[in-house]
Amino acid sequence: MEGADKLPNGYYGTSIRLSTAMDPAMGVMLAHEMNGEPLAPDHGRPLRVVIPGQIGGRSVKWLKRIIISDKPSDNWYHIFDNRVLPTMITPEIAAEQKHWYNDERYALYNLNIQSAICYPAHGEIVKVEEGKSYPVRGYAYNGGGVRVGRVEVSLDQGQTWKLTNIDYPEDQYRNAVHYPTLYGGILDMVNREHSFCWCFWKIEIPTMEMSAAKDIVVRAMDESMNVQPRDMYWNVLSMLNNCWHRLTITKEQDGYSLKFDHPTIPALTKGGWMEKVKEQGGELTDGFWGTRSLVAAPSKEKSSLVVKMTDDHVQRIISEEELSRHSKDGDAWFAVNGHVYNATEYLKDHPGGSESIILASGADASDDFIAIHSDTAKAMLVKYHIGILKINPSKKTIIDEADADPKQDIFIDQKRWNTVTLKAKVALNHDSVRLTFEFSSEQDKMV
Repeated sequence: MEGADKLPNGYYGTSIRLSTAMDPAMGVMLAHEMNGEPLAPDHGRPLRVVIPGQIGGRSVKWLKRIIISDKPSDNWYHIFDNRVLPTMITPEIAAEQKHWYNDERYALYNLNIQSAICYPAHGEIVKVEEGKSYPVRGYAYNGGGVRVGRVEVSLDQGQTWKLTNIDYPEDQYRNAVHYPTLYGGILDMVNREHSFCWCFWKIEIPTMEMSAAKDIVVRAMDESMNVQPRDMYWNVLSMLNNCWHRLTITKEQDGYSLKFDHPTIPALTKGGWMEKVKEQGGELTDGFWGTRSLVAAPSKEKSSLVVKMTDDHVQRIISEEELSRHSKDGDAWFAVNGHVYNATEYLKDHPGGSESIILASGADASDDFIAIHSDTAKAMLVKYHIGILKINPSKKTIIDEADADPKQDIFIDQKRWNTVTLKAKVALNHDSVRLTFEFSSEQDKMV
């Protein structure tokens, strides 16, 4: 299957087994509508593949063509993405020995058993009261159409478990008779035994019992008795991590309130107990979530490590003016934390494509780089370190004057903020608003 979206390594493409595509029970679809309406562009309009129970990377959007072959796809994204390589394959080995990616046994198809706690929410405060309980709840899912059979939570790091109550919303459709139509299609869930949808679990836990715990963890098991592992299976692409989901519990200073922390926060926002462990120098993969366990010997104290991104032998001083002259394809420099890097030779190898580097070149890219890159990527900067950035103290004044100048030929500039005036605000429906803005100058052109 190949989509129309062109990426740095060609058009996106992947494949599934023919037996999966031909099995009516697996529910593979070519979809042009969703909930009775044409697909939105972001969802793959005009046509996309939908493969229930498999990872999203197999459901190709903006479908352009389907090929029947006697071998898996040779598309770059099928081979080098969505793989769970053996845990002994390090980033260095994977980079040097590409053949590991060609083994179809390591290709990802079905989702694995997974569960998570939604409530208490991150940062939520719960008061401890005798006789009061809190409804801990979340979701679980599995791949391959195998039903989630049970979900359990523990307040003592897995020594004992509590069984939750599970709601399976998709079972309501199995009660439909005479094959009714829904959004123009025939609903045939009556004769289907596979389970593809999320289920939702809930359990009431006394707040007094929660106050005696340091954390709460959840795990799920499917009807094939596959259970979520306590610890993650480390792999170089960090795929299919499905270890127990854990919330930490902290007693507030008032003595009768509990604060809950999730592992991390969505998007690029900092926060979560994992961030705290890293800041304190803990090792998240030590088997004890980077902290002293209640049921094991204390782990060795570790000092906080800062990733080194510079070469001590580099002493060249580079001015901001010189940096700004290297901002195009084939000549891309950027600055991070007061140091200059020449990424020109890395443009063709960057996983996100050369454009993302070129857009950041010729200027300070510290905030964007630090926010989205891993420690491994940060350590790679040493190889491309070419100098120390000399800050021009008078440059800020020049920039301020330029920003204050309302007369400019092109309004949109990727490296500066410009002011517009909000002229109108019209509510279109319950979740959409149309905003109309006006340029600061009549001479402005959008691009």
